[in-house]
Amino acid sequence: MKIAVVGGGGVGGYIAAKLSEHFHVDLLSKSMQQLHLIENGKLQTYHPHILDKPKGVYDIIFFATKSTVLPQRAKELQTHIHTHTIIVPLLNGIEPYNQLKKLFPTAKVLKGAIYIIANKVAPDTIELKGKGALVVTEQNETLAHILQTAEIKYKMPQDIDKAIWQKYLFIAATAALTTLYNATFGEIAKNHLDEFTRLLKEIKDIANKEGIPLNEEDIERSIMLLEKSPPNAKTSMQLDFEKGAPSEVDNLIGYLAQKSPLFTQIHNRLLEQRR
Repeated sequence: MKIAVVGGGGVGGYIAAKLSEHFHVDLLSKSMQQLHLIENGKLQTYHPHILDKPKGVYDIIFFATKSTVLPQRAKELQTHIHTHTIIVPLLNGIEPYNQLKKLFPTAKVLKGAIYIIANKVAPDTIELKGKGALVVTEQNETLAHILQTAEIKYKMPQDIDKAIWQKYLFIAATAALTTLYNATFGEIAKNHLDEFTRLLKEIKDIANKEGIPLNEEDIERSIMLLEKSPPNAKTSMQLDFEKGAPSEVDNLIGYLAQKSPLFTQIHNRLLEQRR
């Protein structure tokens, strides 16, 4: 079993670290030289094959890049698959699955998402915060075996579209407000909970119009998730804004701005803030 993990940020670094203890893993990263993971306060070094370009043919490919570079990185792998290759997008947002489906028409592209708070704290070091990670994907026996072997928590729900929107519900609202106010999760929970709830309700309404049955329980779950998250946590979009790096504002917030005047205002404010 040969696995590629595309992207050496918090998500890609964590997935590559866990998988590399059991499988041949190529971590495709243009910046990393080694891979260290801080988990539960302990630092451990892992040994995937760190490459800047793909090599050979892969049985499974996890995409954990920023959406801004997804098409470019995906095209690099188009000649490195076979007819049974499984492709798993672990990006934020709704659109990555459709993009990968078009770029890999002969592969098995699964819908997927990940719940994780992990950031790169040094060029070769990822820090995992909170209680670990949870991968959510379509049902697939091969992928289930891979994740179970690597002791990566996972769920494969019957309604994967709703599950992806549940993640999007949470990450879009948190990314918008943490970035807009340059605030941590704890500060949003303390000072901006009403606004956070308003955004959640707006996203739920958008999802409902697209046939996704999000409900009040999903809103309550997102609020609880915010309140239980590490209070000093930040979203990756917020960190990108802080560093002046390319961000996923158009993928995360721009998608909603096309469907909501409220998110149009937020998107415009974020674009102005980025200038």
